[in-house]
Amino acid sequence: MHLLTLHLLAPDLPALHRFYAEVLGLPTHATAAGLRVQLGYSELIFRPAALGTAPFYHFALHVPHNQLDAAYAWFAARTPLLPFTDGQPIAEFPNWQARAFYFLDPAGNILECIARQPLPNASPRPFAAASLLGLSEVGVVTPAVLPTAEALTAAHGIPAFHRGPRLPNFAALGDDEGLLILTETQRGWLPTGRPAEPHWLRLEGEQAGRPFVLEANEHTGADSRA
Repeated sequence: MHLLTLHLLAPDLPALHRFYAEVLGLPTHATAAGLRVQLGYSELIFRPAALGTAPFYHFALHVPHNQLDAAYAWFAARTPLLPFTDGQPIAEFPNWQARAFYFLDPAGNILECIARQPLPNASPRPFAAASLLGLSEVGVVTPAVLPTAEALTAAHGIPAFHRGPRLPNFAALGDDEGLLILTETQRGWLPTGRPAEPHWLRLEGEQAGRPFVLEANEHTGADSRA
């Protein structure tokens, strides 16, 4: 599954513009409707949040599977990184054959850079902003994880992730190329433990060569659309 365009709400677009463009050096374009950030084959689009609100999200970015340590050093030189549990700097996910680290953007979004060993995306070049390959995960907060998972599978054929898990309050759908991380409202996000909050988002992706659109909001969770 490929995660292509992710629309999010944010309270301070100029701060996000400075972070993604000036701190991280990513291609970033401000428009009258919001802020566009290019992440390899994927795109982030931040739209203005309602006055007085501060939505936050979790999403992950692919890095070449041989460059997680180089990516960690590159990001650490530019922005504070979050320790993983027990103070470990890097998360090890042996069941997923992956390693990752985390940081925040100015909106409080919990970002993750993840290197997945099964993907043939090794790079011989020094790590740089252009080494970010695309979106790897998008967190979707819902009051009903398993019914939401079943609805997405029925609508678009997005399977349960074969590496697991599938729990009443947490489930992963998709494959190593792209995952939907379904988490129950108020369940804590790694690595901060901040309780998950449902906020509007729109995700445009591709599953088995077929496009799909997923929208979620603060009331109903995920709503799959053709």
